[in-house]
Amino acid sequence: MRECLMGGRLVGLWVLVATLTAAAASAAPFVYVANEGVSAPIGPGSVSQYELGAGGLLAPLSPPTVAAGSNSEAVSVSPGGKSVYVANASSDNVSQYDIGPGGALSPKTPAAVAAGDGPFGVAVSPDGTSVYVSNAGGDSVSQYDVGPGGALSPKTPATVAAGDGPFAVAVSPNGRSVYVANAPGHSVSQYDVGPGGQLSPKSAAAVAAGAAFGLAVSPDGQSVYVPDDFGNTVFQYDVGPGGALSPKTPATVAAGVGAYTPAVSPDGKSLYVTNAFGASITQFDIGAGGRLSPKSPATVAAGIQPIGVSVSPEGSSVYVTDTAGDKVFQYDVGAGGRLSPKSPATVAAGVHPVAVAVSPLPGLPTTKDQCKNGGWKTFAVFKNQGDCVSFVASAGENPPGG
Repeated sequence: MRECLMGGRLVGLWVLVATLTAAAASAAPFVYVANEGVSAPIGPGSVSQYELGAGGLLAPLSPPTVAAGSNSEAVSVSPGGKSVYVANASSDNVSQYDIGPGGALSPKTPAAVAAGDGPFGVAVSPDGTSVYVSNAGGDSVSQYDVGPGGALSPKTPATVAAGDGPFAVAVSPNGRSVYVANAPGHSVSQYDVGPGGQLSPKSAAAVAAGAAFGLAVSPDGQSVYVPDDFGNTVFQYDVGPGGALSPKTPATVAAGVGAYTPAVSPDGKSLYVTNAFGASITQFDIGAGGRLSPKSPATVAAGIQPIGVSVSPEGSSVYVTDTAGDKVFQYDVGAGGRLSPKSPATVAAGVHPVAVAVSPLPGLPTTKDQCKNGGWKTFAVFKNQGDCVSFVASAGENPPGG
């Protein structure tokens, strides 16, 4: 009897999983762009919203933009693709939105939650249960719990100290470490993620960097890349035991003028860095040990002032915000990860677009760790952690379609 019940339970799981897998194959991701707004840095911000059409071309949704707070500087999508969070630097808050069936955003209740002084960066934990916001004016990181429906509420304590001028924040793929780029402080703060998603400084609270306005963690969690806006380089770090950073050899590689924001391809083989004052993107190969080397060509043109960059979840497209041109540049990813402009090369955005994020495709867990600590909630097919763990264990032996 027990075997029959367990077998029936797994059959039910496979039916749900097959449905989700089919949805993943046909679903189109959505792209969201944070726009600083008129009279930045104090004007009303907005979020441009797009659907990915054939060939990864962006098509504006209706309406093409939704209102945000003042001076919208960063945007992040939850792992489950149900929520969007936008950091508003001048209104000192985070706008929070539901993602509708067609990708259109609608404000949650409440529409925004308070942050620290000058929030410039926002990141969601891989399990979708925590959100972290870097406050550039307050030298702190706000930390939030993600409640039912994706609404944010402050953790206790609501903030933890960071370095001088924290502008960007990223979470490691395993969810156990958080890294913050401190631009004036020329450093990267590093934190352990404890029970309940609460942050505490690692034994070395920070490592040296350049003028760090952005940072990215490799998909395997073994490397961190931090552009130096003043030095026109990229700092590259190994991630050691416990998530602590140490410089690679060499510690830096050359980039373009005003190296600003990095993005790593999903396969971990390419890094793209916007050069804010070089009107270009530097493109790197990621080789053995996570070390960077320039592709050929080393750069591609990108408007007047490229700031934000994001890669589509399947890795075939790259999107770059041109802040001075009020556009989003869109590129195909060709052989060897090299970029070439799509046709058309650009689409219109809001006023002063600065950051871009792509929603994830519906996914399935591949490890039991992804099911723990609330991670099962990221995968809509599961009712609880046990179902998620059972799926991973069974999929290893007899995956769907295997």
